[in-house]
This record gives sequence, C-alpha cells and structure tokens, in this order.
Amino acid sequence: MRITERLHNGITVFVLEGRVDSVGAGEMDAVLQAAVGEGKHKIVLDMAGVTYINSAGLRTLADILTRNRANDGDLRLVSLTPKVERVFKIIGFDRFFDHYESVEAALTGL
Repeated sequence: MRITERLHNGITVFVLEGRVDSVGAGEMDAVLQAAVGEGKHKIVLDMAGVTYINSAGLRTLADILTRNRANDGDLRLVSLTPKVERVFKIIGFDRFFDHYESVEAALTGL
C-alpha cells in the first residue's frame, strides 16, 4: 500500500493506492491514527487507487470517522472504485460516510 499526504488549507488529504488487506490495513491505521493524534480532524481520503478493502480497514475508517466527528471534523471519501463502493453498500457504510467524486468537491465546506 502506498499512502501520500498533503495539506490543503489546513485539511489533510491522503491518497491511498493498493490493497487495504492485512498489511495495508495496518499501514493505513497507523497513518490515520497518527494524524488524528496530532489533531488533524478534517481528513479527505482519495481512494481512487484502492482495489480492495478488508474488515480491518473498514474498522479503521469507522473509528477515524467517529473520532473526527466528535472533534468537529469529518472523514470524507473520494473516488471509491466500484468494488470498494459495493462493499460499503453491502455493509451499510454508505449511510455514514460522505462520498465525493473529486478531492475538490470533498474539500468544499469542510
């Protein structure tokens, strides 16, 4: 898994590429937990390059979403691939996460 970070007007944007599997989920968890620990509660995840996500990755996203919203922030998802979007719909995560077509759209109003 490859994770890159950039800031846009105080909002942290992570670009994820690869599989959020047993290894990738741990990497993603470490990066996101560290960001939230540093007080970064407004996060956008560009997931256009994510081809797979497992339950550990979904748990991390749910945890970060809950923590960020409790701190007047959010976790917004961008460009879910059809396979990943299907997983979100099957487990009902599409009701909790805001999903956007572009990073720019996700940044609006955050």
